[in-house]
Formats: sequence, structure tokens, C-alpha cells
Amino acid sequence: MIAQLRGVDATGAGLSDRISRQLESAIAVGLLNDGDRLPPENILAEQLGVSSITLRQSLAEMRLKGLVETRRGRGGGSFISGKALATPEQLVSEFKRRSPEDLRDLGDLAATVAAGVGRRAALRADEQDLRRSRELASRFARASTAEELRRTDSRFHISLGVAAQSRRLTNATIQVHSELAALMWIAGASTASIKTASEEHDAILDAIERRDEEAADRLSAAHFERESETLLDFFLELATTTKPEEA
Repeated sequence: MIAQLRGVDATGAGLSDRISRQLESAIAVGLLNDGDRLPPENILAEQLGVSSITLRQSLAEMRLKGLVETRRGRGGGSFISGKALATPEQLVSEFKRRSPEDLRDLGDLAATVAAGVGRRAALRADEQDLRRSRELASRFARASTAEELRRTDSRFHISLGVAAQSRRLTNATIQVHSELAALMWIAGASTASIKTASEEHDAILDAIERRDEEAADRLSAAHFERESETLLDFFLELATTTKPEEA
């Protein structure tokens, strides 16, 4: 799954910083999780398309941030740290720093990318792509915590990017979900919203499977338009319940 990050943009960043951001995106969307062991440096560098020296610089940056820890000796290596993910309290604080315009803009971007992914997946997905996406949709439906929802939701939508056979669309999906997913499932982790999202995932997959480009485009966009409204509702709820001294 790490190889999917190759080419993820981080405009304006130096090469080692860009690789750090790619790995941070992988953590944010659940491609890498707490305790995961990274591949050996020579293999990881090859997967990401950089030199071993650049990768070591990136890992050093991530260690300073507490996102990666290195263990020596037998069974050692570089591992994703438990500090890598924001706590619910930190996510709520981030929500409060946002503006409605920013959240709506993020939702618009997610809907636009997803529509393109859905349309092209309907044209290009094969049976293996559909099996993988169905399994991820099923895992999402069974998820019970905000962390599981974040991880499975992101991986489901990334799998659709893979099914669309477009590296750029896959990378765009990773970038959007690295920002959106944690916010979405701290905001919308209710039984009703999980059921609705699961039904929408299934409908998108049904449209892709029957090669209905228009429906896959429309349903994918509508899915994120609804989730954008959930984010905005949560933002307004936070704004109205904030104590005066916190404002």
C-alpha cells in the first residue's frame, strides 16, 4: 500500500520533507497504523522513488515529531508511533480553528475528486478491484470506533482510486482523506450516519459494477456533499456550545 504514495504532491516542500508528508498522509488515512513496522530502508526508498539518504532524512524528521520510533537489535526497525494520530480532543480543537468556508471548500474538493474516481472506476475496474472494495466496504459497515471508521472509510475510497487505474486520482484521494477522514468520523460517528454512509458505499459499488458511469459519478459526489453538510452541522454545534471564555 505504501507504493500508492509515490508521487503524492507536497507543493513547495523539499524532497525529504515531501517524503515525510507522504508518510504522514499514509498514517492519516490508515495505510499505516500504530505499531506498524516500516519496510527496510532500501525497500521503502525504492517504493517511494527516492534515495536511501533522502529517506533517512525524512525518518529523522518524523522521529523528531514523535511519529516514528526506531528500535535496535533483533526484531528492530522503524515503527509507527502511538503518538502519530491526533486525540479526539485535538481533533475537536482543530475543528474550532476552522471556518465554515474552509470546511465547505474541503467538502467540494472531496466531492469533485470522488466523482471523477467513480466515473473512471465504472469504466476501468476489474473483478479483483471490486472484490477488494467490497471487502473494505464490509469492514467499514462493521466498524465500531471513530478510529476504525476513519481507517476503513479512507481505505475504501482509496481502493476506488486504484480501481479507476489513475495514480493521480488515487493520490488526490489520499490527500483529501488525510485531512477529511479524521474530522468526518469525530463529527459523524453515529449509528445513523454510519448506516447511511455504508448504504452509499454499496450504491456506488453497484453503479461501478454495472458500468453506469453517470450514476457512479453522481452517487460519489452526493456521498461527499452529504458528509460535508455533516461537518458543517458539527462545526455549528461546537460553535453554539463553546463557553464564552473559550471563544
